[in-house]
Amino acid sequence: MFWPNDGITNVSVYWDTHARNFVDHRERLMPPADMAFAALLDDLEERGLLDETIVVWTGEFGRTPRVGQRTGDAGAAADGRDHWPGCFTTVLAGGPFRRGYVHGASDRHAAFPAADPVAPRDLVATLFHALGVPEGQVLHDLAGRPQFVRPGRAVSALLA
Repeated sequence: MFWPNDGITNVSVYWDTHARNFVDHRERLMPPADMAFAALLDDLEERGLLDETIVVWTGEFGRTPRVGQRTGDAGAAADGRDHWPGCFTTVLAGGPFRRGYVHGASDRHAAFPAADPVAPRDLVATLFHALGVPEGQVLHDLAGRPQFVRPGRAVSALLA
């Protein structure tokens, strides 16, 4: 997705909300992202393509459960959130994925998974399963060493 620079922040860190987290998400970032995502899914459905198209919206990390922990750092603000590897969200749509299904939950602080956690390797395995890649698929690297394509286990609860 391309986001034009609106002059408020450097375009290369547009979603990196270490400051202005709540204002930027509420007013600048999420309204157009939400509209675009919904429009994409609606368009794919109307064209009869949603069942054969996999849409993935994810990031490589979540955000710290506590807000404003960096207020003493230069350039940080009381409403900023840092990178957090303990818990993150992914949206899967289309293809073989269940519609309207929410899998898993975080603890009350959104710090760690509390129910049905999915490791990144299992998310990858689930996507490869959805694409028809066999579970035991092996590819050899340039040195001839075997590399498993699906390193984890597919999460069957996500599939329709």
